[in-house]
Amino acid sequence: MPHATQFSPGAPPGFIPHDPSADPAADHARHARHALVDSEPGLPAPVLAAAAGARKAMLVPVITALAIGTVFVAVYLAAFHAPSARHQPIGIAASDKVAARTELALNNAAPNGYTFYRYPDAEAAQQAVTHDKVPAALVDDGRGTRVLVAGAQGPSTVSSLASAMTAAVGKPVPVKDVLPLAAGDSRGLSVFYAAFGVVLAGFLFAVSSYQIAPRLRLAVRVGSMLVFSAASGVMVALIAHTAFSALPASFAVVAVVVGLLAWASAAAAGLLLRLFGPLGMPVASVVLLILGNATSGGILPATFLPAWLSPLASLMPPAAAVRGLRGAAYFHDTHLTGAVLTLAAWALGCLTLQYLMDRSAQRRATPAAVAATATGT
Repeated sequence: MPHATQFSPGAPPGFIPHDPSADPAADHARHARHALVDSEPGLPAPVLAAAAGARKAMLVPVITALAIGTVFVAVYLAAFHAPSARHQPIGIAASDKVAARTELALNNAAPNGYTFYRYPDAEAAQQAVTHDKVPAALVDDGRGTRVLVAGAQGPSTVSSLASAMTAAVGKPVPVKDVLPLAAGDSRGLSVFYAAFGVVLAGFLFAVSSYQIAPRLRLAVRVGSMLVFSAASGVMVALIAHTAFSALPASFAVVAVVVGLLAWASAAAAGLLLRLFGPLGMPVASVVLLILGNATSGGILPATFLPAWLSPLASLMPPAAAVRGLRGAAYFHDTHLTGAVLTLAAWALGCLTLQYLMDRSAQRRATPAAVAATATGT
């Protein structure tokens, strides 16, 4: 006859009495696995079934968050605590004597800090500045000595280069901004914030997509990704272009570039989740949110990054988007085509790799399924 469990009249709601006939080892394992079940009543059964044990639940979040935070602090401080130029392009339109003296002074102040480009006159130097060939140029002609800068490069870049060139000349030199920032972007950081937010959204899209439906067919996932990307492009264009006038490129260009960045970020994060499983989330955080945004050029140009970080500025999706948006907004669409191609390559490349991985997994699974059917298991 089955054992009849007696309930104490004063037992609280949800109280589960101990069954003396139960296996003690199984009872201990159950309590270890769901140590927090009583503190959050009403959790769905699938959530409880996937719950980790108490030790893992305590240690894994601490280790993961601490590792990501440490990498974030280390990378951003290494990149921006004391930035210095490395092969930073500088234009000079002056006599050979003035040019040589200026180059020597700059090289003595910062060896390997600058790369010099000579221009025949002030007009050529200004064309180079306004087309993002060089961010600043020293001009010395019959109208005097002056420094031409593109304020659209951002205040930090402009002030650093103007100070260095003034020091090299050895006397106060007027600075002329030939390409100022838009009124709605007085600090030149709007493109960085827009890119950072979109990369974060792409990362969160991929994580939530895999958490909600880890076995969703790739075609369906790509369809969802395209809807998210298109909506992201329109949303950012409405905010940054229309509402705040912070990105003076056309609405369509902002929407397309931002949409491609969202697509590339979501595809890259999805691939990393597919490759690394549970470790995919911290890996994607480091690759996209930390390394990608630190090397985007939204804060300082890649020429001010440490040598071990600067190569990523020519490869990562955030850097491509920042170059494309800034070029379209200020520099006569310079870098726009390259940015679009880079972002499209990231998105299509990551999705192609994931498709090949899925096909490979299906081929491996088919013989096993046939063998299981043949043996009746």
